[in-house]
Amino acid sequence: MARYLSESDARADGYEIVHQPDQHRFALVNGDRELGVAHYTLLDGTGIDFDHTVVDPSLRGTGLSGVLAQRALTDEIVRGRKVLASCWFIEGYLAKHPELLQN
Repeated sequence: MARYLSESDARADGYEIVHQPDQHRFALVNGDRELGVAHYTLLDGTGIDFDHTVVDPSLRGTGLSGVLAQRALTDEIVRGRKVLASCWFIEGYLAKHPELLQN
């Protein structure tokens, strides 16, 4: 099973992360299959709360959850906002990557 460390690695194997602002989420897709989402809620124009993240269980151990989190947390929608994480996965990802809170 492949281990993905970056979005470009994942893209090379057909995985793409798509921002769907109308649904307040980032989706992990492969072709026409949606394999995961990172959902967020905008808070009064000054904050963003990542409140739900899920990736297909068959992809556990591939690093795609981390790639999805990285993309979501570094998107322009986050810049200038206070980041909250009511989702345990995003909370843990931020604990491992506190530099992402320096936007």
